[in-house]
Amino acid sequence: MKGGDHAAAHVEILPVLGIGELRQGDDLAAAIAAHAPPLQDGDVLVVTSKVVSKTEGRMVVLNTADPDAREAARQQAIEAETVRVVAQRDELRIVETRHGLVLAAAGVDVSNVARNELALLPLDPDASAHLLRQSIRELLNVEVGVVISDSMGRPWRAGITDTAIGVAGITALTDPRGRTDVYGNVLAVTQVAVADELAAAGDLVKGKLGGIPVAIVRGLAQDGKLNDDGLGSRALIRGSEEDLFRLGTAEAMAVGREDVGWATDIAPPLHADAVRVITELTTSHDVEAAVRQGFLGFLAARPDAMWRSCAPGHLTASALVIDPARRLVLLSLHPRAGMWVQLGGHCEPGDHTMLDAAAREAREESGIGSLSFDPAPLGLDVHPITCSLGVPTRHFDVRFLAVAPAGVEPVRSPESLDLQWFSWDALPSGTSPELPRLVEVARMRLGR
Repeated sequence: MKGGDHAAAHVEILPVLGIGELRQGDDLAAAIAAHAPPLQDGDVLVVTSKVVSKTEGRMVVLNTADPDAREAARQQAIEAETVRVVAQRDELRIVETRHGLVLAAAGVDVSNVARNELALLPLDPDASAHLLRQSIRELLNVEVGVVISDSMGRPWRAGITDTAIGVAGITALTDPRGRTDVYGNVLAVTQVAVADELAAAGDLVKGKLGGIPVAIVRGLAQDGKLNDDGLGSRALIRGSEEDLFRLGTAEAMAVGREDVGWATDIAPPLHADAVRVITELTTSHDVEAAVRQGFLGFLAARPDAMWRSCAPGHLTASALVIDPARRLVLLSLHPRAGMWVQLGGHCEPGDHTMLDAAAREAREESGIGSLSFDPAPLGLDVHPITCSLGVPTRHFDVRFLAVAPAGVEPVRSPESLDLQWFSWDALPSGTSPELPRLVEVARMRLGR
């Protein structure tokens, strides 16, 4: 709803009663169609993420209800779902997931599930919302919006509220900047997270204890149509360049001391992971072996080798993203180099592993939140560059292979001049010199 206002004259919130317990393989759309009041074009379905996780099989089921075993499994699940730790106080961890969401315990939940179960967030909530919307259209011939919601806390505010983690058929973030209010003031910074407001509204009738997983919000549409920019929930994720609170206070201070070498000569955990990954990398000829030794020598000399503040050079992480059919590669037109390159960038505080760094960069630069990665790097490369330091330096790049899920369209980030799929048999002119070799290694690994 670019340039518009999101306010509606009248809104109704209706619970969908009687759905009951759903499990993996059950048809969520059919259950909604069977139990919902007659749906209308322009209705918005607010669906709790847990029922989506249950029907999609995103559950951890233990063979015991022992509380200690369940807690151990929960901690393991949190680790697996975490890209970086934002803040930690005793057992409470605020983390970023591979979706780009920042929330407690990576969204791993033990409420409203059996005593031997854990619920994980859906793999791709936007895709789940899109599929549910499409299924409702096929079953009932109505056009609805879908918001998949999950409970989150907020900085500086007590209590939780439901927010949107998956969106389809409706604009998640309206942008009235540039318009004038009734007093003649030009709105300069106002953006409204309408999808979050819908999620919170739905929770007023769904609640946490009544077993009601779906609500209908009615009245937001104009002439039976919802505004839809097609971006899903991506617009709600604040990028790292705009995030003023990327770490908790204690974590930021610790990272700062590590970054400049104060108070300790011990390298950060990411440094140790880089040494491990590069040491284990299999090389096929002498040149690759020499490059590997160069990486290890640089790491041995510089405990700060992971950070861009290391002016002589620093490690970076990148990902060659392949389409599901294994025929196309996703390339970005780099604004400084002026070349088509794979997705990637600098390591950041909070990256625990080189794979985490590559996954975060690939997600931020492609808008795809559920890439599948090979944990073993494709290879290594050292190249001179003038990066964000503003002075000549070197990037020691660790390169991974990722496969995109079916049906997901990439979205260019502000860090790129262009973002396109190319056949790996017909790479564009102006690619980085080492890219054809990287593609060839990927093809051999994939058996293509």
